Amino acid sequence: MTRRPSRRRFLAASAAAVAAPLFVKARGALDRLNVAVIGVANRGADNLAGVAHEAVVALCDVDPANAAKARGQLPKAAVFTDYRKLFDEAHKSFDAVVVSTPDHSHALPTALALARGKHVYCEKPLARTVGEVRRVRDLAAANPKLATQMGTQIHAENNYRRVVEIVQSGRLGPVKRVHVWNSSTPVGGKKTGGPPSAKFDLDLWMGPVGGDFFEVAVNPSNWKFPWPHFHWRWWWEFGGGTLADLGCHYIDLPFWALGLTAPASVTASGHKSYDGDNTTPDWMTVDYQFPAVGDRPAVHLTWKHGVSGPALEGKETIPGFTSAVLFEGEKGKLVADYGKYRLLPDEFARGFEPPARTIPPSVGHHKEWTEACKAGGKTTCPFGYSGPLTEAVLLGNVAYRSGKVLTWDAAKLTTGNSEADRLLVPEYRKGWELPKG
Repeated sequence: MTRRPSRRRFLAASAAAVAAPLFVKARGALDRLNVAVIGVANRGADNLAGVAHEAVVALCDVDPANAAKARGQLPKAAVFTDYRKLFDEAHKSFDAVVVSTPDHSHALPTALALARGKHVYCEKPLARTVGEVRRVRDLAAANPKLATQMGTQIHAENNYRRVVEIVQSGRLGPVKRVHVWNSSTPVGGKKTGGPPSAKFDLDLWMGPVGGDFFEVAVNPSNWKFPWPHFHWRWWWEFGGGTLADLGCHYIDLPFWALGLTAPASVTASGHKSYDGDNTTPDWMTVDYQFPAVGDRPAVHLTWKHGVSGPALEGKETIPGFTSAVLFEGEKGKLVADYGKYRLLPDEFARGFEPPARTIPPSVGHHKEWTEACKAGGKTTCPFGYSGPLTEAVLLGNVAYRSGKVLTWDAAKLTTGNSEADRLLVPEYRKGWELPKG
């Protein structure tokens, strides 16, 4: 016995929750920001904690059971399960929005917020597809007074700052080669089973994704693999695999240190070897060619995942750096992960004098954003920076899925190949399209 969840049933069932009293937008003596948080469990719970110093006036989560803890912490906040209704019915009650949904539901709430003049903090990657990222970038550029920040939290840590200072000081010499690797791999599974809770509406969770991909078994005993709450990222319909999951964190470092822009060309290869109907590869390599800019030479950057070092065969590893970034300069090398770095070779490291610290400590990735919302300052990962970073990351998946060598024209948003270009912009279900204008 199978069924497809009905959005109509969900809307009727949630009417009582939506009717809850909404906060009236007002600033208190402490001038706190009124914030709506979309996705409040797991990663969303961390983001909720990150903005807890402000006034969180609305919560939205497709899974009422998953959102129970947040609702208990903020009993006066308005509660929604459909973020479209949040914007339709409560947009006057908040100034800013935090988006912590799965990748396939990043673009629409972010675009709705920007179109209504709301500041936005969105988890990485900025969207599931390159075309969606560009649309969000354009909306942000059209509203320059709005503060935006992508959730690349490591960008706010001190280690990345020290690495950027070293690379930009020229002490490594010109850097033309960068290796980025990550040891993470997908977990095999299937898109079948009952919903994770009685009130979970899978049709609503799917959002803009077409409904013909699967049918949901009613029997809860069939539920073996909880993909809606993490493992969705291993299907192209919802996420972009390990590259989309972690690429924005690790490739952020060379993007920042070297001032990278759009790649000129992208190639990719890989394979899927695990058991399951999920579709993203567990091993993958992507080669990006970035053009020279100013005094900075052209850069060849290679991403690999499913490995613990820069060599695919596992013959080359660097102790202590199973997931890392390696800068190869003409004078020396530097390898770094989230929390530490090391200079190579030992002869180069001996007697090395780090440059003066020029990048000040961050007040915190979330607080950077909330302070910018209130005071009009800058964030370190606004969509003007994190958008091009995300586009470059996602182009690796386009190259892999199309099997083509991409020649990227960022201005025209085309690879020059019609098959690959079809992967840049998704099709949307009626009622889930991005806003125009």
